[in-house]
Amino acid sequence: MLFDPRPKSSRDELFDREEELKALDRFAERGDPLAIVLGIRRIGKTSLLKSFLSEWAGVYVDARGVRTRADLFRAIGEGLSASRRVRMMLRGVRGVRVGPYGVELKWRGPDSLSLAGLLHELGRGGGQVVVVFDEVQSLRPPISAEVREAIAYAYDNVPAVSVILSGSEVGLLRDFVGVGNPDSPLYGRYSLELEVPRFSPGLSREFLREGFREVGVDVPEALIEEAVTVFDGIVGWLVYFGRSYLDGLRDLDRVVKAAVETALKELTHLRPRERLVLKAVASGARSWSEVRDYVESVEGVTIPKASLTRVIRKLERLSIIKDYAFLDPIYERASRRLGGGDRA
Repeated sequence: MLFDPRPKSSRDELFDREEELKALDRFAERGDPLAIVLGIRRIGKTSLLKSFLSEWAGVYVDARGVRTRADLFRAIGEGLSASRRVRMMLRGVRGVRVGPYGVELKWRGPDSLSLAGLLHELGRGGGQVVVVFDEVQSLRPPISAEVREAIAYAYDNVPAVSVILSGSEVGLLRDFVGVGNPDSPLYGRYSLELEVPRFSPGLSREFLREGFREVGVDVPEALIEEAVTVFDGIVGWLVYFGRSYLDGLRDLDRVVKAAVETALKELTHLRPRERLVLKAVASGARSWSEVRDYVESVEGVTIPKASLTRVIRKLERLSIIKDYAFLDPIYERASRRLGGGDRA
């Protein structure tokens, strides 16, 4: 069902993305060592990756919420447990217990297994294995260093393992990989870089029509056109609209309001000055000096150039804005409602 809000997990469920799937299939068929999949929030990266893995021996690791080594190995164990083909490769491996309820990994003490050792064992199982680390940019030291070192080890020593790194905060993902950082073990290594684009207006219309057709619901074309304009090809918001309509919320303004509330909650983790910069851009500031004037007028203080530039760059690395414009129209609407003005 296209309007199922959960990520798709098979190619039959996935709408379009044929070119992206072909690129990932070529990557795995060649046994290339590393790929980076980029795309803003709600663009459909997770659905793409899980659908791709459905036809490969693969492990999907969700890095969100991973703070400790125990968290990391728990997330990896969940990914291993979800793939019968991969579980079979690990039977009899030291530090791994394949049981009826999933895979247990011993990550500390005698007979424990390092992440690099696990990738090495996966590479001995026969056939190409694809390991996906999703939202990997959220990892922090020392866990991030361990993951980078393990990926570099697999890159050099385990040709039967291909690794995909994915994330919605594009700048932070590149920071994780070490683009521009000679001290990173992944610095200077070739990788396939694949960006997942938003749907075109035509594809957005087709997606909504097909989603409503699946459940036999007729929707006025004028409403579909309005939704296509409002949500600007971001798949997650199109699904949000379609599911809301099916659940009885037929007023697009109310759907948009609910979506904005969701985005607003996601922005509350930002610091006050970061929120204020977003509010400046949402209010029409289209240059560094216009943002500075807005922020200074609200805070009533002068802001060093380097300080404001650092805030703007962080928001760009988080893939919220680019060139003083929002990448997601719902986040722009949410940012107009942000508070701010306290000293950051």
